[in-house]
Amino acid sequence: MDSQTLGTNGATDRAVVARSATGVEDAYLTFRSGLLGFLRTNVHDPSLAEDLLHEVFEKATRALEEGEQPANISAWLYRVARNTLIDHYRRQRPVEVIPNDLEAGEPFSLPPEQTLALCLRPFIDQLPGKYSEALLATAIEGRSVAAWARETGLSPSAAKSRVSRGRALLREKVLECCHVEAARSGEVLEYYRRQ
Repeated sequence: MDSQTLGTNGATDRAVVARSATGVEDAYLTFRSGLLGFLRTNVHDPSLAEDLLHEVFEKATRALEEGEQPANISAWLYRVARNTLIDHYRRQRPVEVIPNDLEAGEPFSLPPEQTLALCLRPFIDQLPGKYSEALLATAIEGRSVAAWARETGLSPSAAKSRVSRGRALLREKVLECCHVEAARSGEVLEYYRRQ
């Protein structure tokens, strides 16, 4: 990086870049194993997960150098990792031209439990921040409550309580919107939107 790239205030910009690089190095040491586990559960290939982890930290470094200042580095890095996975799968998706004479087949439908699960993210986003963050980390991103507690600095019991309260609030929101019929096992049999 030369003085032309840094702009008019080169010394200040260099200090920001140096701080950012150190922050990413610290974050790498702290969150590497958790992020790698998250990536491995989503790609099932250890070497690909390592490559994606490298890409995550490249993106993070670039964003910090460009001035981004995340309030919660852990949540921010997992968001970068999630976006990196999405980018990876988009690159892998084959592109096929659909023929004009293609006949319509039977409509594809998911089981009720899975279609209801697709609706949960907007409800989670409506929860108060601390409960939304807890459910995103544990239910959506698949981290254990203990791992999330370590990352956020919460005690295990406080983290478990926050996840439990978040689930209860989410359940209330879903039941305000929808009538849900479930089997004794908890499996969703049917649901419909309330009038």
